Amino acid sequence: NLKAGIYIEHTAKFQVGGTNPRGAFNFSTNANNVMDSKNSFSNALLGVINTYSEATGRFNGNWTFNNLEFYVQDNWRLSKRLTLDLGMRFYHVPPQTDSNHTMATMDPSLYSRANAPLLYAPILNSSGGRVAVDPRTGQLFPNPYIGLFIPGTGNVTNGAAVGGVNGYPEGIYTVGAVYYGPRVGFAWDIFGTGKTALRGGFGMFQDRVQGNMSMNTNGNPPVAFSPTLYFGTLDTYANSGGLVGPSGINALLGRQNPGTTMSWSFGIQHQIENFAIDVSYVGNSSYHLYGNKDINPIPIGAHFNKAFEDPSRPGNALPDNFLRPYYGWGSVTLSSNAYNANYNSLQASVQRRMSHGLQLGIAYTHSRALATAQTDYSGVSQYFAPRVRNYGPLPWDRPDQFGVNYVYSLPKLGTKMNFRPAQWVFDNWQISGITAMVSGAPFQPGLGWSASGPDVTGSAEGPRLNQVASCAGPKTEYQWFNTAAFTAPVVGAWGNPTVTMASFGNMATNVCRGPGSNNWDIAVAKRFPLLKEGRFVQFRVEMFNAWNHTQWSGVSSGTSFRPPTATELATGTYSPTDPTYGTKTYGQINAARGPRIIELSVRAVF
Repeated sequence: NLKAGIYIEHTAKFQVGGTNPRGAFNFSTNANNVMDSKNSFSNALLGVINTYSEATGRFNGNWTFNNLEFYVQDNWRLSKRLTLDLGMRFYHVPPQTDSNHTMATMDPSLYSRANAPLLYAPILNSSGGRVAVDPRTGQLFPNPYIGLFIPGTGNVTNGAAVGGVNGYPEGIYTVGAVYYGPRVGFAWDIFGTGKTALRGGFGMFQDRVQGNMSMNTNGNPPVAFSPTLYFGTLDTYANSGGLVGPSGINALLGRQNPGTTMSWSFGIQHQIENFAIDVSYVGNSSYHLYGNKDINPIPIGAHFNKAFEDPSRPGNALPDNFLRPYYGWGSVTLSSNAYNANYNSLQASVQRRMSHGLQLGIAYTHSRALATAQTDYSGVSQYFAPRVRNYGPLPWDRPDQFGVNYVYSLPKLGTKMNFRPAQWVFDNWQISGITAMVSGAPFQPGLGWSASGPDVTGSAEGPRLNQVASCAGPKTEYQWFNTAAFTAPVVGAWGNPTVTMASFGNMATNVCRGPGSNNWDIAVAKRFPLLKEGRFVQFRVEMFNAWNHTQWSGVSSGTSFRPPTATELATGTYSPTDPTYGTKTYGQINAARGPRIIELSVRAVF
């Protein structure tokens, strides 16, 4: 039974660019502005500008992509008891492109430190004020210039590339010409009785890179800039030039294979009278999934390193853009397909077809869903292996799920009594319902402070809690999990750039689990026949959460430690022990699912 097919898709989308070509005024007060009236409203009336920024243009994208897929498959009956399915799908999924060439990225292979522009540096002037300085000449400039490019120095687009320009790939990333998706499945009647079957299957599925990854690069430098003018008036701003500084951008580049999922199942089914029993192993593994990583972070502990001290603020590091490896750029958020996920489960079910007034279904699943990046836009660690730092249960992971559904038509006692008034009372009753018992969602206790928190790691990546014991707790309303299992990270200090995991926190991803659900929805119906067959009135009562069982749904999981004092930081004596210093609800239940709802209805059928 040979089949073949083809799928062709052409998609086009015009999308307005995200830059601001109309400009934006800011009239806020600024002590560094000599024209400042010390009131934002009066600044606006007087035309005194704090900042004015305007993009160099609006760059709209004209996006297109094409999909070409074709397949062949064969159903092969090897014998009366064994059937085999074989197939192969072929995918041609070239990158999305923009005929207006508005996609740009930062490509490290094109970057040269020697070509990087200089930045205005911070310094103290003769009166002790913090101002900007041109390190070449010593000329001073207003404070807001600190960290911006010095005009005429270096290449402000050092390492940048535009899709389809100067030989760079049209879609700014590349893919292979053809990808494959094999499929295989079998069904075996083990004993030849038609009552016991062994089934299994495997399939590989490919999915193109989603369009937002490309669209997020629209208007990146050098396609567009947004120069900012500092200080001026409405009379003069149009004739003044603005400054630009290191840009933080979304990057996409290199070989980006499509997302790949391999799914498989293996199970046995057996029929016993009116019952069908199914026990299966079902799983999948996904590769080339997307996530975001900043590839231009400051060095670990840089904020504590005296080698990076800001001369205008002793005891503090220079602004981050002075410390990044790709000097002249801000954060470079690289979207890449370097991440994976997996799901493995044991699935068992018993189904009873309607017989003697009873239909019944029972199902149980024990499973685990794990991943490195939870979504296409999840950020992963800039410093540590994501498989170690970010891998863990997905938010929708539910290890145990048990469900029962049933429909039961009660015996017609009135008919058995052969007494017509009794038939009206005792006949045509039906009970149905769904019962679901499901594990709770995983969660990760958060680090918080009762006031403004300290710079714990001195790095681009923030801290987590340190876990010293199991999260498992009493599961009561006032303490759902073991709140003593987590301690504050070690707070780093100036002059000690050697930051360890004690400061980053050793807690893994989603280590705790919230309340599950135990829900019963029940319906009771009574049918009253009318004069002719097929005519009746039905009275129905539906109860959601029938037993009005309290079902918790949320946990207060944020700590609130006392932040260190300046003396404690300087002396290294800070050691917080109370995670509830700023909140007494840590670890307590803070939400519940809905109470019982009862619905009454009457329906006439004629």
